[in-house]
Amino acid sequence: MLNQNKTDHLVRAFATGFGAGRMPLAPGTWGAAEGLLLVILIHVFLPAIQLPLIWILFVVLGILAIVAADRMASLEEDPDPQNVVADEMVGQMVCFLWVPITTTSLILGFVLFRFFDISKPFPAGRAEHLPGGFGIIGDDLIAGVYAGLVITGINYFR
Repeated sequence: MLNQNKTDHLVRAFATGFGAGRMPLAPGTWGAAEGLLLVILIHVFLPAIQLPLIWILFVVLGILAIVAADRMASLEEDPDPQNVVADEMVGQMVCFLWVPITTTSLILGFVLFRFFDISKPFPAGRAEHLPGGFGIIGDDLIAGVYAGLVITGINYFR
């Protein structure tokens, strides 16, 4: 088993998006950009398996984000540390779980995700009150679903 300090170092690295959460302005936007970058890289380099790969990464990174966010909240004695952006990385990926990936959907998905993440429409605001890591990531998952639903609606009416 890893030494506690090494484990905490790994948790901090992942939870902060490997430094994105320490960026001076809008750390959540930088975290969302990392999630978007993952989706773009998968789309460009592994298009044949992009949907299952995005789903697998969403599940794996989602579980890791819950655990890491919970640990960071304990380490920093803050129920929702602002430098934790793993939740934005995973939340950003959510809207691409069923939305066709195009340049337009990537841009729209990013903007809409950030809008819903910041505005926290019902039930996202309530999800923040879930315990520990679930509360930290819950509102971002809902924001990602809302962004995906809006893009789906736009595509339907085009």
